[in-house]
Amino acid sequence: MDKDTPTPTTAQTSWTITEEQVGTRLDRFLAAQIDKLSRASIQQLVIDGAILINDKPATKSGYALRLNDHVRALTFVPSSAVKNVTPQQIPLDIVYEDKDFIVLNKEAGMVVHPAPGHYDDTLVNALLARYPELSNQQADLRPGIVHRLDRDTSGLLIVARNLQTQGLLIEQMKEHQIEKRYLALVEGVISLDRGSIDAPIGRDPRNRQQMTITSVDSKEAVTHFKVQERYQQHTLVLLQLETGRTHQIRVHLKAIGHPVVGDPTYGTGRLRYGITLNRQFLHAYQLRFKHPVTEEIIELEAPLPPDLQSILDHPEHL
Repeated sequence: MDKDTPTPTTAQTSWTITEEQVGTRLDRFLAAQIDKLSRASIQQLVIDGAILINDKPATKSGYALRLNDHVRALTFVPSSAVKNVTPQQIPLDIVYEDKDFIVLNKEAGMVVHPAPGHYDDTLVNALLARYPELSNQQADLRPGIVHRLDRDTSGLLIVARNLQTQGLLIEQMKEHQIEKRYLALVEGVISLDRGSIDAPIGRDPRNRQQMTITSVDSKEAVTHFKVQERYQQHTLVLLQLETGRTHQIRVHLKAIGHPVVGDPTYGTGRLRYGITLNRQFLHAYQLRFKHPVTEEIIELEAPLPPDLQSILDHPEHL
């Protein structure tokens, strides 16, 4: 996914501490549970009184958790992050649009939503300029966002135009009723025509900015793949997500020894034979889901963008 998980405002908001989690620092525990929220942000949430332990505000981010402690987050947006996001006239490739939601084809290099230190030139800045009604949902800096894509992953992304539709789409996402398929070029030749990768994903304890396959503070993750084309040194695969965890596709493909071509974090970050590619070869290719209001089946497809298609146009180098 990458980064195709529901946004933090829609993630699990309460937990009961098990025997395996006893003694863990509160901030470490929450950083493992909440995708894309740093320990510094969690510490600010504690200062804000937004983290409750047994229905009382936590007083220390370093609190050692006890058996059956009930931890609850009132919000995932620390006070230090609250800021009005400025609408910006940035071109968007709209694939589908009605009064309830839009589907756009996000270009590589665009960050989906603002975060501390990066409030401009994001997808949300562009959405607020084109759809002013989204400003009514701006309190958490993610108005209308149903799911995410990594900055350097291109492709189809759903954005709700009102809170009711956003809630219905998020529920579909949680129930795995939105079919999401990706195209990826990977290193090496995959021998199986199709298969599934079923391995839980959590934060890498050695590098909190990365994800890894682990049984500690992890979440279920399932990725299905089907080979589309085999080349001499690479394979083009179609992937379907059963779950949507941060960096899921990239972590799972690395785990089976076939990282995404051009991935600087989980792969070599380059193509062989000197072909230039400035990002990972990963594209959100197809969406299929039920319209949350009319119940019509929506099926959409976004072709590979030019930078990725140009790689496939020279199979002799692959």
